[in-house]
Amino acid sequence: MLLSGGVALTHEFSGAHGTVTVDWTAPNIARVLSSGYGDSFGTEAWARKGFPELVEVDGRQCVKGTYFLFDVDDDFAFDIDETVTIEFLFDRRQSAGLFVSYDQNVVAENISKISFPDSDDRWHSQAITLERARFANRGESGSDFTIAAPDGTWFGDPEKDHKIVLCDLSIKRSNETVEPTEFGQLRLSVSDEQSRLTPARVGLYRESGRMPLPSDYALTIHNYDNRDKQIFLRSSHDKVPVWPHENRFFFYIDGEYETMLPVGTYRLIVSKGPEYAVMQKTIEISADIGTAIAVPLSRWIDMPDKGWYSGDDHVHMTRTPDDNASISAVMQAEDIHITNLLQMGNPYDTHFTQYAFGKDGRYQAGSHALVPGVEDPRTAVRGHTISLNIREVYRPTDRYLRYEQIFAEYRKQGGMSGYAHVAGRLFNVERGLAIDVALGAVDFVELLQDGVLETQLWYDFLNLGFRLLPMAGSDFPYLSAPGGERNYVYVDGEFTVDAYYKALREERTFVTNGPMLEFSVNGQPMGSNLQLSPGDEVSIIAGAALNPDIEALNRIELVVHGDVVVAMDDVSADNTLSLQHTMTVEEGMWLAVRAYGAEQTVAHAAPVYITTDGGFEKRSAVPELARRMINKLREFDTVAADETQELESWSVGERLTTMLAEQRVKILERADEARAVYARMLDQR
Repeated sequence: MLLSGGVALTHEFSGAHGTVTVDWTAPNIARVLSSGYGDSFGTEAWARKGFPELVEVDGRQCVKGTYFLFDVDDDFAFDIDETVTIEFLFDRRQSAGLFVSYDQNVVAENISKISFPDSDDRWHSQAITLERARFANRGESGSDFTIAAPDGTWFGDPEKDHKIVLCDLSIKRSNETVEPTEFGQLRLSVSDEQSRLTPARVGLYRESGRMPLPSDYALTIHNYDNRDKQIFLRSSHDKVPVWPHENRFFFYIDGEYETMLPVGTYRLIVSKGPEYAVMQKTIEISADIGTAIAVPLSRWIDMPDKGWYSGDDHVHMTRTPDDNASISAVMQAEDIHITNLLQMGNPYDTHFTQYAFGKDGRYQAGSHALVPGVEDPRTAVRGHTISLNIREVYRPTDRYLRYEQIFAEYRKQGGMSGYAHVAGRLFNVERGLAIDVALGAVDFVELLQDGVLETQLWYDFLNLGFRLLPMAGSDFPYLSAPGGERNYVYVDGEFTVDAYYKALREERTFVTNGPMLEFSVNGQPMGSNLQLSPGDEVSIIAGAALNPDIEALNRIELVVHGDVVVAMDDVSADNTLSLQHTMTVEEGMWLAVRAYGAEQTVAHAAPVYITTDGGFEKRSAVPELARRMINKLREFDTVAADETQELESWSVGERLTTMLAEQRVKILERADEARAVYARMLDQR
């Protein structure tokens, strides 16, 4: 959509970003864009109250809004390495400051905040120096730098003004870039433990820290609407994925790679998910000489050999049949056996379209498969939800907010449904869980994401006596790289896609972003049910192991009803831990183990459930938890559609308001049914 005057209208934005091209010009700028949800160079913008518009201020043509992206004219600057100065002119009466971020050599995320000094002047001129600017079109929609209003980011205050008014800008280069004059060829091959060429993640860095732009031999990555050759690991969130170089940009290859490089010394890093050792070596590129590097990867552990297969429950990539091979290669590079590719919806439209569902939409290469699913329904009224392994999409507009009916349809199809973003408690997820868990509609909760393990809500529902499967997902491209968080599922016998989902439903699983777990109770694996009597003894055997190339293991814990009963931290020389414990059963309970790395990594097993004369709930905690859920259900009495809480706020508002008005009565009926479930729990105490 091209904004040439006035405010961009609802539904005219394109893609999951909600991108709009703005008809505003400045010297040496090829394009000016804006988007409803932005993600570039560390800026995660959310234009909830500041969609772009063109305005005139004292005879100047200005652009007003929350977030703007600038594509520098490639004829002026492309793939440079030098200091650049940008001077902005703002309407001071409507602008209090800004965030700025840009495409920088070495540093992938570099957002900085600037507050304007108090002034009665109409105009404020702000010069910003960009050190080691690159301008290689590596940002959202091929942009090179961005600006955002002070509260126009994900972490901003939704009640504050989300606008700045920009009236001019100029760019000045220092022209310090040294253009290479001598080149040599690199031919790289990567093989697995069986000497077969294998996809892998690659980092290739000069002594300056700069990574040359990947050649066409690199795999194409579906990154929002971009088709990129490189992406980066975030370092700006609370948990920082481990990568052995300060430059966190990397690319993927399908076993072989060729490129021409400036002569010099390079650091080569090759990885392939958490089961393989990370290879690092220094290489030399000489002028006019071909350099062939063969990298044999070695396994740190072979989980499939033990019957365990990894899966990412939450990846977003638009897919046609022609995309299958390249997307699969990317997932194989991260060693993800089951990639759930989620078509993402909201009350108005869908993004990251999948060409087919059910078996027609699956693509399998050996033991690695792409499986279509949905993140839909998805609102801040009741939370975001995921349905996996479905045969066809079910999006009834007259029941869109009645999540339980949609979940029931997917169960009929053989699918399974649950809530996303329980890690982080985003989009009022607890509100939706309070209804749907009580009425048996929920199969799983996504409790490991963006490096964060959020167990409290899960533990609360387990302690109320509800079984919920733990799940993990990267939410690529919004949060982690594919497979950054994953489930491991134990498949007894031959691996097939259907066998994987059957075992997942049986809770033979643990979630992790690094540590591998073993866990049994009386010889029975995670997910098992044990019927015992008070006074019986149970024997718990557990273990944790962590690839030392990721980080050191720290501890393993046994939790019963959410409380730590035993913790072991005597890590062995091979970065493993063992835990053995015997306890006497007094009442029903659930048990699980979790493990932690030194700084960033964590894993949690699905529980083993023990029942005696009743359920496995934590009886002493039930009254307080039930009352809390009843209080949470009261929110449905007054909940209103608030487009500022919706990620695609540019398209959702009006449709969601109408849906909620039309479906509120049925939602309240379901809330009453859930309230009755919790009330019965109180009556039984």
